[in-house]
Amino acid sequence: MFLFKNLVAAAVAAVVLAAIGVTAVVAALNPSAGEVAANTPEINPAVPPGFYGSR
Repeated sequence: MFLFKNLVAAAVAAVVLAAIGVTAVVAALNPSAGEVAANTPEINPAVPPGFYGSR
């Protein structure tokens, strides 16, 4: 019975650590809105982008 309790405790600990690890990786790879805004050049919404071409 003692071995089964250890197995269950280790499985629960592994699930918790895996969830923390996945959350940390997603947070590291997914940029925040502030980072995106800082790395985006100035865009004038009144002027259409150049890839639309001209008439």
